Amino acid sequence: MSSKTKPPDQITYKTGILLIDDFSMMSVSTMINPFRSANRELGYQAFTWDFLTLDDQPVMASDGFEAKPTCDIHSTQKFDFFFVCAGLQTDPPNRAKLNAALRRFAKQSNIFGGVCAGAFMLARAGLLNGKNFTLHWENQAAFIEEFPDLAPKPSLFVMDGNIWTASGGLACLDMTLNIIHDKVGLKIANTVGNLLHVDRIRKPNIEQRSFFLADYETLPPKLRAAVKMMVENLEHPLSIAELSDAVGITVRSLERGFKQELGSSPGKHYRKIRLERAKHLIWHSNMSILEVSILTGFPSPSYLSRLYRQEFGILPSEERKKSSLNNAG
Repeated sequence: MSSKTKPPDQITYKTGILLIDDFSMMSVSTMINPFRSANRELGYQAFTWDFLTLDDQPVMASDGFEAKPTCDIHSTQKFDFFFVCAGLQTDPPNRAKLNAALRRFAKQSNIFGGVCAGAFMLARAGLLNGKNFTLHWENQAAFIEEFPDLAPKPSLFVMDGNIWTASGGLACLDMTLNIIHDKVGLKIANTVGNLLHVDRIRKPNIEQRSFFLADYETLPPKLRAAVKMMVENLEHPLSIAELSDAVGITVRSLERGFKQELGSSPGKHYRKIRLERAKHLIWHSNMSILEVSILTGFPSPSYLSRLYRQEFGILPSEERKKSSLNNAG
């Protein structure tokens, strides 16, 4: 432990993390480990944390790690920060009990929020109305369908008043480094980041890199714009002529560009993007195959199923069963 001089008041900042079964262990570890490193540098316990579960029993992370609660779910203690952490399980049982617990901890905490897929729980508890927020990009399509009046931001993390949300993974590290910066100074935050091999502390305005667009950053601008339009128009697919007009090139040039850069025609690539979105909806929502087919622009579940099997070697109904088994632990 560092021998640095302790401040006379030794202020401690307490964080509570409510773990939902199948939670993201990486999201949790990238929150608590920066706090641990900050404590070591400061020479005292500036940051403490407790784990909670809805029934005060151990829960399993999606990677099989078992976490035990360190604080009672009915605790009346005040938290400086409190987050609900979810991963594969976006609609856990005992919704009424969960909603009541979240509303209570929202009142007991200075900063309250969710990480990874935690925004689902916050929305069902009515805690995101009128707020800016985020969640992991692979969950956003399913979230928007369940909550059409709420619009998640594409940001890594969002701080809106006392409601803070992070999209999971390393975004939780960025959010925690910002907390450390705010509470004990930039020098300690930078030191912690260096210990964790982080070259910079990212800010909330940096967007997530969704799988749809991350692979297209090196494309020529007009092709990149065409792919972006495909991603933004899945339920009602645009014609290739509409795409070419929108990005300002001829159909022939668009087709030649896709062939050279992506090895496919625009139409086939558009279909692949829609099938990828269908796969994410099957894995991360409870929508029927009919609903998934509508939202991804396929005229019928049977047509979706045929193309889905061609692309992934499995039927959507079989994929749903597979995802259910994985989500069951």
